[in-house]
Amino acid sequence: MVALRRGHARSMDPSKALATGLAISRTLFGATYLVRPQQARSNWIGRAARKPGAKVMIRSQGIRDVALGTGALAAVGRGDSAELRRWMMAHTVADLADLVVTWAARDDLPTRRSRLALGVAAVSTIVGSIAAATARPSART
Repeated sequence: MVALRRGHARSMDPSKALATGLAISRTLFGATYLVRPQQARSNWIGRAARKPGAKVMIRSQGIRDVALGTGALAAVGRGDSAELRRWMMAHTVADLADLVVTWAARDDLPTRRSRLALGVAAVSTIVGSIAAATARPSART
C-alpha cells in the first residue's frame, strides 16, 4: 500500500493499513445498518431484524460503527498514532462485545448467520487488537 505525503511516495505502516481497512469496513457496515436495518436479517439475527425494537437497536449499532470508523479514519489522516491506538482499542472492545453477545445467543440465532457474525467479530477483534498494539509513532506533517 502506498501513502502520499508532501509529494513523496512511501510504504504505509502495516498497522495503519490494518486500521484503515477496518475503519473503512466498519463505516460502510454501520452506514448500511443505519439506513437498512433489515439487512441484519440476512447476515446476523434472522427474522428478528424486522421487528421495530430490533431496528432501533440495529440503527444504534450502525451509528456506533460509523462513529468508530470515521474517528479512526480521522486519526489516520492526521497521522496521530496515539489517537489511532485509542480508536483501535475502542473498535476492539466493540467487536469483542459483539462476539461475546452473539456467542451467548447463538442457540437462538440462525446457525449459518450467527457463525458468519461470530467469524466477522472474531477477525475484527484480532485486527483491531493488532492495529492497536502495533501502531507506531510517526512524523506528523
